[in-house]
This record gives sequence, C-alpha cells and structure tokens, in this order.
Amino acid sequence: MKYRELLDEYKGLLDRDVALRIELHQIPKGYLVTKKISGKEYLYLQYSVQGKKKSEYVRDEDVDRMKAALARRDPMKKEMDAIRREQVRLESAAKILDINLYRAFFFLKQCSEMDALPKEKRHDALSFARAMTALEGLPAKEETEQNLLLWVNGEKQFADFYMNALQAYHVLEVM
Repeated sequence: MKYRELLDEYKGLLDRDVALRIELHQIPKGYLVTKKISGKEYLYLQYSVQGKKKSEYVRDEDVDRMKAALARRDPMKKEMDAIRREQVRLESAAKILDINLYRAFFFLKQCSEMDALPKEKRHDALSFARAMTALEGLPAKEETEQNLLLWVNGEKQFADFYMNALQAYHVLEVM
C-alpha cells in the first residue's frame, strides 16, 4: 500500500490508546479523602456508583501505591486526548488522500475497540458473536475460532486476523 507510513502511524496511535485505556481501567476511580474517626485520621477512596457516593478504606500499606495510581490518571487522560486529536488529523488526511486508506483506518479503529475490552468481557463478546452467527447459520471457520480464543486470552490482537479476513473477502484493499 502506498500510504504504509500513515497506516503504521495510525495503528501506533491506536495501540498506545488501547494500552492507556487498559491501564486506566486498572486504576481505581475516585479521589482520596481523610476522615476523622474517634480522633484518628483514616484515608478513604471516595467515588460514585450510579449517583451515590461510596467510600472504601485504604490500608496504611496501600496509601502510597493508591496515591501514585491516582496521580497517573490525569496525565494519561491528557495523553489520550492528544492521541485522539492526532487520529482525527490523520483520518481527515486519509479521507482526502485515498478512500481505501480511510476505510482501513475505520476498520483498525474497530479492532482497537475490541482490543480495549477488558479480558473478563471478551468471553461475553465471543459468546454473543457465536450466538449471532448461529442464528444466521454461518459457523466460523476453525482458524477464526482459534484466533478468537487467542484474542479472548489476550495472546493476539483483533486486527491480526480481522484485517486479513476483510482482505480475503474483498471488503478491504490488500495492505
């Protein structure tokens, strides 16, 4: 493909975004508050669940780790915003340069959404996909099933097999 550098740059942005989203998912949401109980101060993680405030006690041995994790949240969000701005810039350029490049960006973005799913939700996604294909009477090929299981276990990126399938069925130009 004549725009390989743009494609690689876009894929790199998506990969970094997925890595940040996965790491961000592991950082607790909320903020630390100090509560005074019987004259002694205790640290709590405070957050909202469905509009209700919740608090969890933070053990003394976990305070430094919790503070460090929470301090990473804002810089990570800023980096993700910068990545998204760059993605939009590249998508705009691709739309002008080559519609097939723009389509490749679209499909790569779909793949990154799949890769950003927490591993515990990937099995549910696979079960739903199997149910949908069973309704259509189109069972997945053995190779596709194996690739999907590798993806569910976090051993393979979704794009590694999805993009090849799109090319095999002439949905996407060979890249």
